[in-house]
Amino acid sequence: MRCPNGFLTACSDNVEVMFAHRTGGLRALLLAVVSVCVAAVVGSGPVAAVPSNVAETTHLGTVGNANWYGAYIPVAGGVKLYADVLVPRNRAGRVPTVLAIGPYFQHLRPQPGGIGVQEPPKRYDDLLRGARLLERGYAVVFADLRGYGASGGCPDNSGELDRSDLRAAVRWTATQRWSSGKVGMYGKSYDGITGLMAAGERIPGLAAVVAQEPVYDWYRYLYGNGVPRTTRIGTPLSLVYTSVNPPSYVNPRQFQDYATRSAANLINPACVPATLTAQQSPLPNDPYWRGRGIMEPLKRSRVPIFLTQGFIDQNTAADGLTELLRATKGPVTGWLGMWDHVRGNDTDRTALMGGLTDRPSTGRGDYLEQVGRFYDHYLKGKGTAPSGFLVQDNTGSWRAQSTWPDQASIRTVPLRPGTYRYTGLEVATKVKAKGKWLATQIDGVAAAANVVQRTADSRANGVWTVLPPEPSPIRISGTPRITVTARAHHTDPNPLVQNTPIAVDLYDVAPSGRATLITQNVSMLERGETRIRLYATDWLVRAGHRLVVRLTDTNRGRWDYPSPTSNAVVNVLSGEAQIPLAPVNAGTPTNGMSNTSLEGYLARYVYPVPLG
Repeated sequence: MRCPNGFLTACSDNVEVMFAHRTGGLRALLLAVVSVCVAAVVGSGPVAAVPSNVAETTHLGTVGNANWYGAYIPVAGGVKLYADVLVPRNRAGRVPTVLAIGPYFQHLRPQPGGIGVQEPPKRYDDLLRGARLLERGYAVVFADLRGYGASGGCPDNSGELDRSDLRAAVRWTATQRWSSGKVGMYGKSYDGITGLMAAGERIPGLAAVVAQEPVYDWYRYLYGNGVPRTTRIGTPLSLVYTSVNPPSYVNPRQFQDYATRSAANLINPACVPATLTAQQSPLPNDPYWRGRGIMEPLKRSRVPIFLTQGFIDQNTAADGLTELLRATKGPVTGWLGMWDHVRGNDTDRTALMGGLTDRPSTGRGDYLEQVGRFYDHYLKGKGTAPSGFLVQDNTGSWRAQSTWPDQASIRTVPLRPGTYRYTGLEVATKVKAKGKWLATQIDGVAAAANVVQRTADSRANGVWTVLPPEPSPIRISGTPRITVTARAHHTDPNPLVQNTPIAVDLYDVAPSGRATLITQNVSMLERGETRIRLYATDWLVRAGHRLVVRLTDTNRGRWDYPSPTSNAVVNVLSGEAQIPLAPVNAGTPTNGMSNTSLEGYLARYVYPVPLG
């Protein structure tokens, strides 16, 4: 997807341009952004009245073999959600519906030098073509979240209003005259979150959810246990931009509709200003974050879910994968493997990756065929649904297994005591080129993109636990957990700078000394014990390789750190790593191959681990 031009540049799915990494100028930055937006929309001339809170559906024409409608769905607070609806023209009776709800749908096609032509969103054309939904007798609905696209209201960022809207949208879809009453949801990234949220709401008619590379917890998307990700400013502002910035080719009425909503949302202190302020809280128990949890509602869900998750996704990490699998009561199937933030059916050409070839970006090419089977079973009662999981590990090999993770044991590893200093300079991965060390992990950027930056990392600034070589292969499968007891000593009396971070990196070290990052996470040190869940993975450690755990201050590149002024020294007193192990021969080998994401990761996500 081409990124729009403006004061902030962002892409809807993949790479965001991150900026403003220092908290000191944050208040001024946000004020400036809001001021610019208000000036842009308020100064645009008279605005039109919003539609009244009455359901509206208008026939807009035909698209292929579908009748195309524009609908306004009434929801809470007098707001309407806009939706494009495609209903098969040759339907025989009522049909099931696939519904996608998100902030990224575009309803206009630009014309050279003129006003855009309205059309259904193209975001999931690959689903319509690849799964042949319309031809197979499905209606399709693309709806804008409140505050985005042609919908009214203030963006709620997965809060209670969004939950209420999801309930209303699913009920509306299930009760239309062309609907069989069965609704399946579909989406990736943000659109994947809405599907998981809906699954936790027990909505009549919701019968299946497909979620690709979702966010499992909005707090964890912006913070790692109190440590801010570099996305904590870029992502909220990119969503504001998406909400308030109309395409340049809208007609005057459409622009006025954008202006009406956008001006109100930017000026209203309870809308955009309050949201941007609340999202800067690093406290996981802040009421703003507690009101946007996804996992707790899923504990009461029995909705079937088809999930895809890349273990090496640098955008939406596998930080809640095992938690979700434990939480939901309904059947969960899916693809889990070594890829970045891609769709299950992406190729390197559609994902703008590698050599832009038609190589599958996951390593398999039958994703949409399986999605079609999933919907056929749960929405039509036809055929057999995919079951269990297809899993790709770091060797590029695929296997099928009925459950994941298939844990056989937990290996408990005592961690060495030692000392590190809070410098704010350390990174998890780096390579040497022309005599200079270059960090290779950049937040939100796939390893295959080969983006690097200079680093002053020192491998001496860390506490290393080096295990003996493995006498036989082992398979790490699930979520490793770390417990550390440490004490930080400061020379700065200012309590505001005395929060001290810890970063944990788990490496696979070959006999040659080449070390590859398996998984990681960070936290602010707690009083007493600090407990950290690393990202979920499925990693085969070959015989003769070693596991190595590094405790240090930072993983700069993926997380953002203010320049430390406290000169803190951290004494690691004790700790342990709990590493989940599965049978090496777990599952049954099945078709599939490596992919560009994995090959870039193995080449660049390395570190010169000290073994002496």
